[in-house]
Amino acid sequence: MKIGGFDIKKNVLLIAEIGNNHEGNLDVAEELIYRAAKSGANAVKFQSIDPYKLVSPKETNRIKQLKKFQISYENHFRLKKVADKNKVIFLSTPFSIEAVEFLDSLVPAYKIASSDNNYFKLIECIAKKKKPILLSTGMTNMKEISFTVKKIKEVCKKIKKNPELVLLQCVSSYPTKEQFANLATIKTLSSLGFIVGYSDHTIGIEAAVLSVGLGARVIEKHFTLSKNYSEFRDHKLSAEPDELKEL
Repeated sequence: MKIGGFDIKKNVLLIAEIGNNHEGNLDVAEELIYRAAKSGANAVKFQSIDPYKLVSPKETNRIKQLKKFQISYENHFRLKKVADKNKVIFLSTPFSIEAVEFLDSLVPAYKIASSDNNYFKLIECIAKKKKPILLSTGMTNMKEISFTVKKIKEVCKKIKKNPELVLLQCVSSYPTKEQFANLATIKTLSSLGFIVGYSDHTIGIEAAVLSVGLGARVIEKHFTLSKNYSEFRDHKLSAEPDELKEL
């Protein structure tokens, strides 16, 4: 399987998950892309969020917070250009069907977050795009994962396209304690017949390194300029440039 020309059967794809660590500052977002590329990442990933389509309108404080992190559609093009200039693959996670449609011209693959791995309208829309899918499996059991995989296969069969799927072992805890990383699940996921990977929420790089020994062909590691950049929780579990380079 190739993602943006990168053959993940030949080499492990290292994704720097920038996510919301830019905190709405586009200059910081660009710096994160540049530093990720210099540190050896093959891809950078953002999140395409519309706060009003992600949480209840009653959650006013949460919406206010998400608005600070929201990247406008116009600025997605800006970040894509920066990624292209630095020769890293540009990716972003859509959290709405509208975002799936928008990203179609920008990304060579789609990432489905753990929070949406049973959002079947979104999954069906993504599967119809005939692009590789990175599916995080946090908060699920094997029965649920198997059901989601079955749904993807059904859509692909209808459009006469072989499914290109990477199942990412993921523990949806921020940060994940090392003893709960459950890396052995990578072997279990491989029994479903698709490429496997690891979306890492632990502190440090050891779990990500070990995941490759268990068969992971894609590593998604949160990335920041500094673990002490702000009080936003994701910075603490993210790799700094020197750590990402070591990874």
